[in-house]
Amino acid sequence: MRAGIVLISPLIPILKTYFNINNLTVSILAGIPILCFSLSSIFMSLVSKLGSSDRIIKFAITTLAAGQLGRIFGGIVGLFFFTFVIGIAVAIMNYEIPTWIKENAENQTGAMTGTYVALMGICAGISVAVSVPLAKATSFSWRLALVPWLVLAIIASIYWNLRKAPSRKSNEQIVLSFWKSKMIKSPIAWALVAFFGLQSVLFYATATWLPTILMTKGFTLSQGAFYISVTGILGSLVSLTVPHYLGRVQDKRLILISLAILQIISYLMMINQRGHILFLWLLVTNIGMSIQFPVGLMLAGVKTKSVADTRLLSTMMQSIGYLIAALGPTYMGSIFDLTKSWNWALDGIILVCVIQAFVSLIVGRNTTID
Repeated sequence: MRAGIVLISPLIPILKTYFNINNLTVSILAGIPILCFSLSSIFMSLVSKLGSSDRIIKFAITTLAAGQLGRIFGGIVGLFFFTFVIGIAVAIMNYEIPTWIKENAENQTGAMTGTYVALMGICAGISVAVSVPLAKATSFSWRLALVPWLVLAIIASIYWNLRKAPSRKSNEQIVLSFWKSKMIKSPIAWALVAFFGLQSVLFYATATWLPTILMTKGFTLSQGAFYISVTGILGSLVSLTVPHYLGRVQDKRLILISLAILQIISYLMMINQRGHILFLWLLVTNIGMSIQFPVGLMLAGVKTKSVADTRLLSTMMQSIGYLIAALGPTYMGSIFDLTKSWNWALDGIILVCVIQAFVSLIVGRNTTID
């Protein structure tokens, strides 16, 4: 899912030249899917009428394939509009995956979430690595870089439409309006909103601008994309095991705070270092981000006692959390346009890591929402 979104980041210099647009416009393009993630709780109230999680995910994947197709053949307007469509499709899946796991593998929440996010991260890493070479390979330019992910989306859509899902009856009434639920009064739920929002700021701000930042550190666009790809894939492989382990740990505070501290150090090194040593700090950053995302999704399951509450909490976390995250790419692009320095932008990202460390003291405790 993330592949169709993050592959735009290494293409930013190419898109800026092709469409003659500035950093702020590119930031808005990068922020569209994140804004969709926030607003799509509105769409969830509609697609929930489809019934089970299997049907909702089937609809979302088919929409994703249609969006990928439209983005390839559209101009600048099509690029923005179908990025919006892709954002809605991915958002629906983001909301529904924790519920699907709760319905189908409640006793393996950590392992299932880790596997899902790891595969998503590996595909995203591959997309970053191949996008620039594909964009430069033919006169088809940036459009060719989007073709492999269209093919994968079509294959996934065919599989889910042909798949026979198990029939499942639920006696629970699912309430999608978290504003009217007990979640809105829960300090734990709000702490999870903050945790999810902050980790999303880190991921999308970094994913959008890191290839461009590496170019200021002496790397070519292809070299930067390759480094980000390799470290992203390695980080995703780590995320296969850590959420599974965390799912068994009662008190998660020490591990979550340690991750935040490691990320603070890695961003400081990105400001002060140049050359191939940056590979190490990119790896640390990607490991941290690759772990925090599935942990956020996993916590939606372990902090609740029913499928209905999991869906409510997941919707609340992602609706408000992604609204916070949408500011990340725009913030970094705007700060650079004002200061002509990426260091100021990275200083803001370090502050986000510091705040996240304090939030981890709350979400890492062994508590549930009653």
